[in-house]
Amino acid sequence: MQAGVWKSWFYRNRTRTSNRAVNLYSVDVVPDIPEEVRGVIQQFFQTYNHFKGARHLQTDTFIKEVFYATRQDPRDHRSVDEMEAYIQQKNVHRLRLKSHVVDEYIRIGESVCMIGVTREFSNHQRNRVLYFIVKEGEAWRFHHIARSHHGKVLEKFQVKEQTAFVIGNDRGALLFLTHADSVDATSFILGDYVHVEGYLEVEQEMLEQLYYRVVRMNRVH
Repeated sequence: MQAGVWKSWFYRNRTRTSNRAVNLYSVDVVPDIPEEVRGVIQQFFQTYNHFKGARHLQTDTFIKEVFYATRQDPRDHRSVDEMEAYIQQKNVHRLRLKSHVVDEYIRIGESVCMIGVTREFSNHQRNRVLYFIVKEGEAWRFHHIARSHHGKVLEKFQVKEQTAFVIGNDRGALLFLTHADSVDATSFILGDYVHVEGYLEVEQEMLEQLYYRVVRMNRVH
C-alpha cells in the first residue's frame, strides 16, 4: 500500500483551496481524470444506495471509516464483514443519494488521487466530501472519505508527535490531529475560526476516542 505517499503529501502540501470558489462539473466532463479512475467513480456512485454493491470498489479502511462514523463507538471491534452488514442495514433507513458532482481532482502520486464531490440527497440537502482513491494491484478503490467541519479552535495540544485541535460549532466539537511538522500545526491558534477537512482515523490507535486526520485546514475570515 502507498499509505506513506499521500500522508507525506499532507505534511508538505502548502496549497489552500477549500475556500476558493470552484466550477462544478459532472463526472463525465471533469478534466484530467484517467478513464480507469473515472470508471470506478461512476460505478461507486451507481451503487451508492446499496452499500454492499460497491464492496469491490472499497478498501477495508474505507468500510471501517464509514462504520465508525455511523456507529460512533471506538470500542466496537466487529469484523469488516460485520461492519459492512451494519452499514447496509442502516442505509435502508437513510436518505437516498439524488445526484453528485465531482468538482475537484488532484493526482497525489502514481497510485493515489483525491476527488472533491458535492452530493445532493433526497431531501435536497447538499454536502461536500473528499474521497481518496488508491490503486491496489490493478484495481482502483475508494480508501478514505474526508468530511468538512467549520468552527473555532477551542483547544490545541500535543499528542506524541501529533498536534491536536478541538474544533467546535453550534452542533458540537470534533477532534482533529495532524503531524507536528505540518504547516497546519504551526499556522492555527486558539480562537481561529476555521474550515477543516479530515477523515476518521482507523489505522492508528493513539487516543481512546474517535478523531479525524487533517487533510486541509483554512482560516475563515
